Amino acid sequence: MNKKEQVKFASQALGCKTNQYEMDALNDEALAAGYQVVAANELADVYVLNSCTVTAEAGRKSRQMLRRYRRQNPAALIVCSGCHSELYNLESLCDLSIGTVGRSQLLDMINDRLGNKEAYNRKIKPEKQYIPENGGLSRSQYEELPGTAFPDEVRAYLKIQDGCNNACSYCATTMARGPARSRQPESILREAEKLVARGFGELILTGTNLNSYACDWRHDPNAPALIDLLENLNQIPGLIRLRLSSLDAAGIISDAFMKRYARMERACPHFHLSLQSGSDKVLRAMRRRDTRASFRQAVGTIRKYLPAAEISTDIIVGFPGETEQDFQETLDFCEEIDFMRIHVFRFSRREKTKAYNLPGQVHGEVKRERAKKMHVLAEKLAQRAIDRNLGETRSVLAERQDELGRWHGYTEDYLPAIVVPDKARTISRGELLEVTLCERLDTFAIAKVSD
Repeated sequence: MNKKEQVKFASQALGCKTNQYEMDALNDEALAAGYQVVAANELADVYVLNSCTVTAEAGRKSRQMLRRYRRQNPAALIVCSGCHSELYNLESLCDLSIGTVGRSQLLDMINDRLGNKEAYNRKIKPEKQYIPENGGLSRSQYEELPGTAFPDEVRAYLKIQDGCNNACSYCATTMARGPARSRQPESILREAEKLVARGFGELILTGTNLNSYACDWRHDPNAPALIDLLENLNQIPGLIRLRLSSLDAAGIISDAFMKRYARMERACPHFHLSLQSGSDKVLRAMRRRDTRASFRQAVGTIRKYLPAAEISTDIIVGFPGETEQDFQETLDFCEEIDFMRIHVFRFSRREKTKAYNLPGQVHGEVKRERAKKMHVLAEKLAQRAIDRNLGETRSVLAERQDELGRWHGYTEDYLPAIVVPDKARTISRGELLEVTLCERLDTFAIAKVSD
């Protein structure tokens, strides 16, 4: 038996879908190399954490997980990658720290470390980790990962770009991930075909900033745009659904884009548009590219071509200088747009960001109260989204079965649904079910398989 077959390998991703994709790809590579992949809460010989730094809490949890791995197995090799390890020195908590570039070589580094502990008894210093001698890696080009991201789900994430050129005043991710760089469409299509061949019915395109796809190729008049990539993916035989993870409304949603998007039969009628605030004053302080007017126009354009499309968003409450009036404007604007889902975040000061030292820092108790009010509105709007679609026919991708035998999944417009099984029919995981939305249970649609 190969020695590596006895080595237990565990990985965990915190934060965004991009982080999860990167760990799924690493797991595939580790399996191919002969490692035994186990869950991160099990005893392992190698632990890899893809860390997050989007909030102070995310950074705290990243450090907490590294300490937990050490308690689980003091002799294990502990590795940290991702945004938190890019911005902070985590030497005392792990044996290897690589940041956000170098993951294509990560398994080689682990192999070296396990094979020759004396020769490789060092950490990659944060300030030294991306020197050109290290395989020629840089943050100017997209880094291809050796593995294919096969998750343990029926939906699969597909990373198409990394980095961001925006300079939102609150965001540490831009510093950690670096400038925007795009993955070649041929590489994306190859991986998409592999995923579909393995039975993944839905592909979710992900990246640090999907709006930036192909921006690094603007000098080439023949370079593909995001909509070109979507049209090519839409033609893959066997693909059921194609979904975008998150977009900024500014610079992407237009009549030209939506005309083509609406023609694609596999493209989902759901858009996650990051708003962050419904106050123009706060949006300016955040250095966001959208205004209330431009966001409203983008949503109108989506609904012009896809009248039944659902829209979800992110909201930050308690940004420096946000007054009660600003917050009320955000509540009112969210209700006007009629989001089907709102992800609510309390502002978190991140070192080295422009917002860190902005005047008018909002007290923690005020932020908690505003978040509570926003959650109440979010639940109300989520219930409203279910109610307006009752009696309608939708498709649900069967993802998991509960103890009552019901199947859970999402509709094409991202409504969470619970499908009551028909005793005369057997349902399989990953099956696309044509259903009727019959009633609402809290923020879930109760559905029955259509005749």
